[in-house]
Amino acid sequence: MKYLVVILLSVINLFAIVSIAPVAIGENPGLSGTVKGALQTKKGNTDLDNYTAGAKLAYDNNKSYVMWGEFDFNYGKANGVKNTNATFAHLRYIHKLEKNLDWEVFVQSQTNEFTKVAERFLTGGGLRIHLNEKHYGSLYFGFGGFYEYLSYTTTVDSKENNIRGNFYIAYKKKFTKDSQISYVAYYQPKVGDISDYIILNSLELKVQVYKKVYITFLLSYNKDAKPAQGVKRANFSQSTSFSYKF
Repeated sequence: MKYLVVILLSVINLFAIVSIAPVAIGENPGLSGTVKGALQTKKGNTDLDNYTAGAKLAYDNNKSYVMWGEFDFNYGKANGVKNTNATFAHLRYIHKLEKNLDWEVFVQSQTNEFTKVAERFLTGGGLRIHLNEKHYGSLYFGFGGFYEYLSYTTTVDSKENNIRGNFYIAYKKKFTKDSQISYVAYYQPKVGDISDYIILNSLELKVQVYKKVYITFLLSYNKDAKPAQGVKRANFSQSTSFSYKF
């Protein structure tokens, strides 16, 4: 297992992807992965360059655990002015306790120049309850907590060391063998100050277009109740990308 962790961390430093669909133990046995990319370029009256690239590597022992590492990188410019520069890295391990109950641990690191986050580092864990109905899809409830370190690019915002609760609901449903919809929502309140919270929502539609090639449509709405000074509390985004599974 220690060799797999090294491989995962090496891969997430090379590529980028953020997964929305919850992962079930035994769903995809063995070693698997995904690479992803998106590019938008306009020249002329409007100059626009947006880039997304990514990868995910996972291992499922088909019995008691699954683990994966992933990384997301987004960069963009409009009329020569940079307007997007963000990274996201995540490593997670899930282990079965009972038929419908798992425990999980994770580490995460992210940056975002335009929300003035120089570094956000998390480490934590919790329990996950999952319900699987063949005709209605798979539903997951997670609860736990994590330690959060935050540093900002501004001089007016101080560094933070927080303990946050972590509660989420996740859902996925395959309509056909070629298409799947997924949704995940997180609520992360600060322990001792519930007015300081983070809400994350993402809705994803993935459609197979040719053999192992997929097109993904993603909608996200996120809210940070107490962001850095001068940063809006809520953000909405939508994206379209292609991915290849192996």
